[in-house]
Amino acid sequence: MGVLSEIWQVWLVADEWIGTVLGLLAVWLLVREDWRTWPVGVAYVFVSITVLVEARLYANLALHLVGFLTMNLYGWYYWRVGGAKDGDVPVTRASVRMLVTLAVACAAGTAAFGAWLAGGTDAALPFWDSGILVMSLAAFLLSARKHLENWIVWFVVDVISVGVYFAQGLPLYALLYFVYLGMAVWGYRSWRRSMLEGAAAPA
Repeated sequence: MGVLSEIWQVWLVADEWIGTVLGLLAVWLLVREDWRTWPVGVAYVFVSITVLVEARLYANLALHLVGFLTMNLYGWYYWRVGGAKDGDVPVTRASVRMLVTLAVACAAGTAAFGAWLAGGTDAALPFWDSGILVMSLAAFLLSARKHLENWIVWFVVDVISVGVYFAQGLPLYALLYFVYLGMAVWGYRSWRRSMLEGAAAPA
C-alpha cells in the first residue's frame, strides 16, 4: 500500500502540472481567437479530474465534467461551423438582456447549489466552489458566442479561484489562475481591438 500511495502522490503532482500547462495553452489560444482552444480545453477537463476529486472540490469537478466539457464542444462547433461567416466568427458585445439573465442565473445557481453541497456532501468551501461553477458556465457561454464580456466574468472567476485553490493546498492551480488574471486583461484588450477593427472594416 505504501508504494501505491507514493505512486498516487507522484501522479497527482504530475497531473497538476499537465493541467496547468494545458490550461495556460487553452487561454492563450482563446486570446488569439484560435479555434484550437476548444480541443485543448477538452484535454484539460480530463486531466483535471483526479486533482479535483482529491481536493474534494465537487462543484468544480461537476463544472469540468458537465460544464467545461459541454461548452468546449459547443465552442468548437460554433467557431468552426455554427456561427462562422467566411470561416470566422466576429467579436461582438452581449445584449443587456443576456447579461442580466446570466447575472440572475449566477446568483440563484450559486445559492442553490452551494446550499445543496453544504448540506449533503463533505465539500470544501461549497458556496465559493459553487460560485466558480456557475460563473464559469456563464463565461464559457459568452466565450463560445465570442462576446467581449466573457473576459470580465473570467476575471472575477479567476480572483475567486486563486483563493479557493490556495486554501485547498493546490498551489500550481492557484498560480495558474493568477496568471489567468493577467491573461483576462490581455484577452479583453485583444478582443476589443479585434471588435473595433471589424466594425471599422468595409462591408
